[in-house]
Amino acid sequence: MPTPSVHDRLVLSAVTMLRTHGADGFGMAALLEHSNVARRSMYQHFPAGKAELLREATAVAGKGLCAQLEMLLTEHGAMDALDLWADYWKSALTDSDYTLGCPLAAASLSAPDYPDAAAEAARAFERLTSIIGDALECEGHDAERARAAGSAIVSGIEGVIIVARATRSVEPFDSFVGHTRATWGREPH
Repeated sequence: MPTPSVHDRLVLSAVTMLRTHGADGFGMAALLEHSNVARRSMYQHFPAGKAELLREATAVAGKGLCAQLEMLLTEHGAMDALDLWADYWKSALTDSDYTLGCPLAAASLSAPDYPDAAAEAARAFERLTSIIGDALECEGHDAERARAAGSAIVSGIEGVIIVARATRSVEPFDSFVGHTRATWGREPH
């Protein structure tokens, strides 16, 4: 497997730092140490500095989460895909001892200081909402209700990630998925 480029190492490190510390929870020195990149290389790839890097890291993270969900939906129905998506988050949390959260949520919370990163997070949330809504609509649900369900599911998953980190328990995922399945897993009316 080829070694990631300096650019990619910076982006991947920024995603990890967003997930663990939030946008304001790390400085450039910590990022450079994590990515093993020299300061001058950082500014060659991201001349506008941390704000530019966080915008790109959030965009990359959003595209990755959307691709993951789309892949699950090509192989499974909406509710089974939700189960598997929740399993992914449960594993990410337990494997990291509850230190890895969602980079989109972290970027969203940084809107005052990093508005472009927050805007990328908003685009990703909208795309995730559409992906789920489209899947539910394909399964026969009314388009408007499917879109509303997509929004509720994305919001719910984000909330569950935060609650699971705070309580150091994956039980909130099980409750959320169970409730969502009971609400949306039935045959459409």
